[in-house]
Amino acid sequence: MPKRILIKDLITSGLKYCCPYGFFKMHKRTGLIAARLGVTERAVRYWKMAFKQGDLKCEGCKNCLKGRLF
Repeated sequence: MPKRILIKDLITSGLKYCCPYGFFKMHKRTGLIAARLGVTERAVRYWKMAFKQGDLKCEGCKNCLKGRLF
């Protein structure tokens, strides 16, 4: 069975953001995010809801973009 590609992997490995928090802090437009990641708008709305509710936090990675992006 092929490995499932997760949205977190698309954001961190594919687009080279430090974490989903940093990505959703920078990008707001659901349709554009969905097109860029190649996923449904519904999936993006799910992640945006988690961001707005505070479920996504800065992960403090060694390559954190926090100081450079926002």
